[in-house]
Amino acid sequence: MSLQGFNFPGHSPRRPRLPWPRRRDDFAVSPEQERVSLWRKAVTVSLAGTIASVCATSAAFADVTLMKSDGGWEFFATGRLNAFFSWAKGDNMPVAHIGPNGPLYQFKSAGGTGVPDTPGISDPIYGPDMMTVIGRTQGTVDAMRVRSGFEGNVLGFGLRRDLTETTRFTGVISIWSMVESVDRQAYFADYGDVREGYLELQGKWGTFLAGKALTLFDRGATEADFLYMHGYGLGYPGSIGVSGPAAGMIGFGVLASTFSGGFVYATPQLLGVQLSVGVYDPAALVGSRLDRTSTVRPEFELTVDEPLGGLGKVHLFFNGTVQKLYARQQPDSFSATAAGVGLGGRVELGPVHLAAGGHTGKGLGLTFALEPSESTYSDKSELRKSQGFFAIGQVVLSRFDINVGYGQTKVVPLSDDLIANPMTNYPTYSLIYTQTGYFAAVVYHAADWLHFDVDTMHADFKWTAGDRQRINFYNAGTTVTW
Repeated sequence: MSLQGFNFPGHSPRRPRLPWPRRRDDFAVSPEQERVSLWRKAVTVSLAGTIASVCATSAAFADVTLMKSDGGWEFFATGRLNAFFSWAKGDNMPVAHIGPNGPLYQFKSAGGTGVPDTPGISDPIYGPDMMTVIGRTQGTVDAMRVRSGFEGNVLGFGLRRDLTETTRFTGVISIWSMVESVDRQAYFADYGDVREGYLELQGKWGTFLAGKALTLFDRGATEADFLYMHGYGLGYPGSIGVSGPAAGMIGFGVLASTFSGGFVYATPQLLGVQLSVGVYDPAALVGSRLDRTSTVRPEFELTVDEPLGGLGKVHLFFNGTVQKLYARQQPDSFSATAAGVGLGGRVELGPVHLAAGGHTGKGLGLTFALEPSESTYSDKSELRKSQGFFAIGQVVLSRFDINVGYGQTKVVPLSDDLIANPMTNYPTYSLIYTQTGYFAAVVYHAADWLHFDVDTMHADFKWTAGDRQRINFYNAGTTVTW
């Protein structure tokens, strides 16, 4: 069901290793492919974060074999460990403007570096008596964390065996944990998150997967961010106080693929073309009136891979999702349909790697499809439209990767969002309108298993009432993979 990495002469074996189950043509590998396949492994992206996976499905993934039985079973492990220093410096979240009778409008919490009470530095605003504090200025943020990167700490285990000469069974489970504390406490218990668990059959007829694994919608964009930008980095940490893996470019032109229980079938490749189709556990918009659903969620992804002689390869993707939603305690006539499509591609020409793509739809949100937030639906549970675009470039120079990226996500306001209150001449709420990010990273590969990253991001958030937040993130850390 999955996307395949690029294998061509001169390709660095240090490319981040992709996670998801692969196509039948990856089953047998040549000695040259074996040497350059270290990068195909596990990945994660944060949801509000995150996403990808860690567990490999064949010997080509260079996972660690722990045991082989006489009965043909092979028990293997794979994973990664990382830790990052992260410094956020810039504007605090916007605050409501004060009029004669109080705030002119309020803010929704979606968007920006977090909820309005993000710890920062600001000055009080006094009322006419010059004693009563009636508000605060926007102020600034200057905050440091020690945290997980784009992926957390991941430990995956798997079992596999050949059923026939052309059919293989694989079972995978992975456990994730984080580095940073919860709410910046001096002590906290870090409970492992069993993020992934699936079984897979792979043969000449294609691939069938059942269980919890990476979904198909916008998987190509998530993969591009991991491969060419933040596979060994951090990027956007999300809310400064949030706990969990970071977001990379998620929310800035990239809509995250997520982990979900489902059944997925991928055809064999035919002239470089592969179709993956799946049905997933239904997802309702919890927190809105549209929190009831009755049918599974279909998704698809169509991919095309075309070699460019001995220079490289082109990979194109087109995917989509749809979910019917109903209002609680209402007849089925009170309903809405969340849907979206994503498309894009990657090209590698020797040491130069480029990727670009976008998504559009309704009920998608800022970070992942069917995100339960104000960016996805209004107070009347009307679904909001959103769209995004990203572009990434990477140059591989010996042991160094130099990465740059740009992305923007826009939430289209509803007509009701722009109606002004006659008392204030402003709408009741100022809503997130665009999130724009500029990214750069340098990665040094001390070894195929040891990676050092320095990356930075400039984030620019704009709201419908004209408010703005600009903030920089400076990150540095190390990752060990196996």
